[in-house]
Amino acid sequence: MDTEPPDVEPPHPDDILVVIGHPYRDIEVPLATWIAIGPGPRRFVRPVRARSRSTGEPLPLTVIPLRYRNDEQARKAIRDGLVEDPWPTTDLP
Repeated sequence: MDTEPPDVEPPHPDDILVVIGHPYRDIEVPLATWIAIGPGPRRFVRPVRARSRSTGEPLPLTVIPLRYRNDEQARKAIRDGLVEDPWPTTDLP
């Protein structure tokens, strides 16, 4: 699920860094950059890890809103019309 326990405040988006898995090499970018750019022509690249910029602590991938995860679950939710496609120029399988 995408819910946090009620007493846990999610990190601020500016404090989240994501590692994008890529066959050539993984890259780390701010979540805001990933949200703005997305996978581009490489339809299957996606965040594989997240961490806090301020503390370096690992974060669960659930800190990334579902529609921006670009994983199988997110692509299915987009196809099923449950969430809006954040990068409509990218054809989803």
